Amino acid sequence: MLEYEIEIGKEEQDALLEITLQSDVYRKRRKVVTIISVIMCVICLPFGMLIFMFGMPEMASLFMIFFAFFLYFACGGKKVQQKARLKRFYANAQKALVSGHRKYIFSEESISIKSEVAEGVNLWTAYKDWGVYENYIYIRNLSNQVILVRQSELSAEDHAWLVDLLTRHLGAALV
Repeated sequence: MLEYEIEIGKEEQDALLEITLQSDVYRKRRKVVTIISVIMCVICLPFGMLIFMFGMPEMASLFMIFFAFFLYFACGGKKVQQKARLKRFYANAQKALVSGHRKYIFSEESISIKSEVAEGVNLWTAYKDWGVYENYIYIRNLSNQVILVRQSELSAEDHAWLVDLLTRHLGAALV
């Protein structure tokens, strides 16, 4: 059994934001938007040029605006948008939900979570994966909520025990 406490501050919120952006759901959305945007760029540019050659510059400029819009998303604009939306969510959420003190108790059967707002026990079946992001080990549950553990605060034995526990229950760490 391992007891771990963390104070969720700005640094941890930034790490949670990046971990969320790396999740499968967000990456899939970005991939779909990028593919659609590239296709629309390929359509808008020739049509805009063709319409301009037929003497309709107003309509051609509209196609060029669409081209620029889709080019922005094809070049990574969706990640910028997702990041801004998550930052707004964190800014508008109740402080107690996105910051504050957390205590985790890791055991062979479950992870117990205690915070200023709630207290609960989740069996390992409630978690889907884990990984390492910078100085943090993160554990993601089925509803994409994340537990953070700062690696530098763990002793070598506790770190090895936690990694072994996570590997046995959730498989290999995400890359």
